[in-house]
Amino acid sequence: MKGSKDKIAIIVAGIALMPAAMCFAEVQTEVEGRHYHIDEKLKTAELTYLSYDSLNVDAYRGALDVPAEIGANGSQYRVTGVTPFACVYCEDLTSVYLPEGVTRVGFGAFSDCPNLLEVNLPSTLTILGDWAFYRAVSLQQVRVPETTRRVGACTFAFCTSLAKVEMPRGVKSIAQNAFYYCISLHEVLIPGSVDQIGEYTFAYCSNLTKVQMEGGPIAITEDVFEGVDVSACTLVVPSDQVEAYKEADVWRNFNIVDGGYDDLKEVDDDEILPSFEMKVIGGVLCLNVIGDAPALVYNLLGQRIAVAASHSGENRIPLPHGQYIIKCGKESRKIVL
Repeated sequence: MKGSKDKIAIIVAGIALMPAAMCFAEVQTEVEGRHYHIDEKLKTAELTYLSYDSLNVDAYRGALDVPAEIGANGSQYRVTGVTPFACVYCEDLTSVYLPEGVTRVGFGAFSDCPNLLEVNLPSTLTILGDWAFYRAVSLQQVRVPETTRRVGACTFAFCTSLAKVEMPRGVKSIAQNAFYYCISLHEVLIPGSVDQIGEYTFAYCSNLTKVQMEGGPIAITEDVFEGVDVSACTLVVPSDQVEAYKEADVWRNFNIVDGGYDDLKEVDDDEILPSFEMKVIGGVLCLNVIGDAPALVYNLLGQRIAVAASHSGENRIPLPHGQYIIKCGKESRKIVL
């Protein structure tokens, strides 16, 4: 597959097969305007589409708040997933909230939802299906949960407004075409846990200017960044991996920058660091700066997200799960929440 025209033709052919494939998850029940496929044996339910012979346009509109449990036919069912194509073509769907307990978002579940602006994915999600948000052209940001090990093929392809993606430590692979033609994506952080990046993953992300790698170089093909001016794109890498990136195929063509994180280490909750004391309680970073310099908290894209003043007592900073850099005077440390 050598050119973008061939690639787009394959993608379009795949999406055209969706209606024919929708018949395998027959609608079993409707509760408060939402449609579910029921598993009587397991007492579980999955959000599904209006009907297999419908274009599904009118199935869901506005904000879709999915409950953790539903009652139907005299029984209670835990909501554990979203079936393939559940919300495909829902033109007026604007936001989606999936509750804790949902473990999978199926193939093409939210594809071709042109007005979808916001999605909340639960911390229990393990399967993020191929094509899940294909051509959700209004989606601006998304956070992949830590329990998800794979970003599927074409998951965010043609999400032209997508400017921010959080991929936490734990993701192992990013499949082919995952971010194909995400033209609003400027920066991306690839966790050290990732060991596989598929073909055309970031192809035609034409405004990509910064890629940050937590680990060593991953073997990739040139088409991963096809359509991206990699010579003008900054590649931030750990200090001890700079030379490896300079020798690695494809990566050596980037503007490689030393991230300066070779002396960083993971810390336990109760460890005392030079110039400041810290502990983590329920996702809240508690900092007590004991030196004369303030403590600065950065994410791994180099963006400062918090400041703790010196001699100001305990500073409580709520943070989502992830990795952060704390700098205080000459000291720099990485924490993992």
